[in-house]
Parts: sequence; structure tokens; C-alpha cells
Amino acid sequence: MLWLVQFSGIALLFAGSPLLWGVTQSVKAHLQGRRGPSVWQMYRVIAKNLEKETTAPEFSSLIFRLAPSVSMTALTVVLIMIPLSGQAPQGWPDDLLTVFFLLALERFWVGLSGLDSAGTFGGLGASRTSTIGTGIEPALLATFGVLWKVSGATAIEPVSASLKAVPTGVFAWSLAAISFALIVLAELGRMPVDNPDTHLELTMIHEATILENNGRLLALSQFAMTLKLTVMTALGWVIFGPHLASAWANLGLMLVELTGTSAALGWIESRFTKIRYFQLPTYLSIAAGIGMLAFALSSGGFNL
Repeated sequence: MLWLVQFSGIALLFAGSPLLWGVTQSVKAHLQGRRGPSVWQMYRVIAKNLEKETTAPEFSSLIFRLAPSVSMTALTVVLIMIPLSGQAPQGWPDDLLTVFFLLALERFWVGLSGLDSAGTFGGLGASRTSTIGTGIEPALLATFGVLWKVSGATAIEPVSASLKAVPTGVFAWSLAAISFALIVLAELGRMPVDNPDTHLELTMIHEATILENNGRLLALSQFAMTLKLTVMTALGWVIFGPHLASAWANLGLMLVELTGTSAALGWIESRFTKIRYFQLPTYLSIAAGIGMLAFALSSGGFNL
């Protein structure tokens, strides 16, 4: 039964990732007083780009052409590893450290493709992506460290099960959840860290790394962008969210949670402005500081 639930969840979330992105954009437009695009718009954009001719910059190498596929593959593996019903099938690979390294690999290849495009904007985006990554990684590692200290495991299912049992160390766990929420905004390139809708030179970060992409490469990059939103929010809800007794009920709850989170991201982007690039270290330091404080409390035996 768990195998069927898991594979059903993977298929639904993989296919529905562009829809979740559309929910965010639609809510954002509505709150800003605009009609905005349809929630299905990203499907049309991806399909249209798949039909276009694919070209690459003159001085780029195989790295540029492989980067979208590597990004898609890494994020797909992370999605597969997440026990979407809160329960992993017997022998299912769901290690948090593997998730950490796969997310780092995806970020590394996105930046590498920006550099390999040999364009000014690609290098700018790669530099900014790497800078943000240096703040994301210690924060994310500290958060995962808290989960390990509180649950005694690095597999996602035991970590999730520890929360359901209301373990000691709830305060440290709550701090880890706050740190993770800040990390998600930075990892997804959402407000106040980045604005995925802008193409202004002084403000764009992630968009600069894929500016030279077109055709199939752009379609894969756009799908990977939507998949990353799904992966990060699903991971957060599986670890920190509520759980029901039935695996199928948990999967249904997951779909509701992801839809609600997508709408919440649209609200955040309509209510907050992007902070200046040189202020990002402060934001990332806060996220890392909260995570490290939580890790210190859990390591020191703080049992509240």
C-alpha cells in the first residue's frame, strides 16, 4: 500500500509542479489588483519552449547544455526520496544528508551554467547565486542537525515520526522550522530575497543564470524552477507539518498544504519588497543564526 501511495504522490507532485507555480503567480497578481495569468500558464510556456529551436551561446561548452538536465534530475531524486504520506516504504532511501547534497549539486550546476554561458548576465547571476548559497548551506545543515539531535536519525521518516510523538526539544524544533522557512524563501528565489519576475540587471539573481537558455533548455530550466518549489515545500511539510493516521489521507493533506503554501508565497510577494543585494548577508545570517541556536540548544540537552 505504501508503495502505491508513494508513487502516486510522486506522479501527482511532479506533474502538478507548474500548477503550484501558477497558483503563486495568480494569487500574487490578484492581490496586486491585476488580472494575471491563468494557473495553467506555466504548462503553456513550457510546451511552447519545447517546440522552439534550441541554440547555445557560441563559447559555451557541454556544461551549459547539460545543466538543466542535471538540475531536473537532482530535484526529481529529492522528490522521490521524500515520504509524501509521512511513511516511507520498507527500504526507501530518505536520508536528509543526501537531500542536502543534492540541493547543493543543483545550485552548483545552475551557477556553473551561468558562468559557462560566457555572458555578462550569466556571470553576474552565478556570482550572486553562489553568494546566497554560502548562506543557505550552513543554515540548512544546522536545521538538519537539529532534526538529527532531537530524533536521533537522519532519515526523514524517523524525524517526522519524532515530531508526531511530541518529543522533548520542541522549542529547538520550532526554531529549526523558522530557520527552514527563511531558507525556503532564499532557495526558491522568492521575496524578499529575489524576484523571479524581474529581468532588471541590478535586481535579478536566478533569472540571470538562465537568461541565455532557449528552446528545450529553457523549458527544462523552467520546469526545474517549478519542481524546486514543490520539493522544498513538500520537504518542510513532511518534517514539520501535521500527520494523519491514513497514508492516503496524509497524501491528500499534502496536496492541500502545498496549494496553501503556493498561495501564501503569492501573498508574501505582494506584501514584501525585495531587499537590497548587499543586505542579503544579514537575512541569511539570521536564518543561519536561528538554526545554529536551535542546534546548540538541542546539543546541550535543552529539553523544553
